[in-house]
Amino acid sequence: MLPNHNSFVTIAVDGDVHVSARSVVEAKIAIKELKLKKKDYTLIKREISQNQKQLRANYTDGVRQRGSKFRGGGSIGSFVRTVQTINHDAERRNLAQELTPLEQQKNAVERIINEIDKAILQVEKFIIDNS
Repeated sequence: MLPNHNSFVTIAVDGDVHVSARSVVEAKIAIKELKLKKKDYTLIKREISQNQKQLRANYTDGVRQRGSKFRGGGSIGSFVRTVQTINHDAERRNLAQELTPLEQQKNAVERIINEIDKAILQVEKFIIDNS
């Protein structure tokens, strides 16, 4: 999407929201822009949540298909169970490592959504004060 040079709203890389409306008319347009941007970020957050849900579902499916631990067998059985436990722990650790960056992205998007909400409130206050 190409940047809009007529936009009254900018969102910085760090998530800060800046509104450059100087009149009530510009402020009303800025509110509409903010609400659209909020919808965009809400959609992004939903997509991230869907990715997390899919990763968890794949892990759960794998857990259901792997069967139970080896039973009996004395010292050899004990060794096999230890290896199985190590493998299960590694699978859980891999899931956590896959989910961590998605959770960080989701938190960043939530922060931006909160900043947009704050900006909407400030612009609405500006409109009330200048009407």
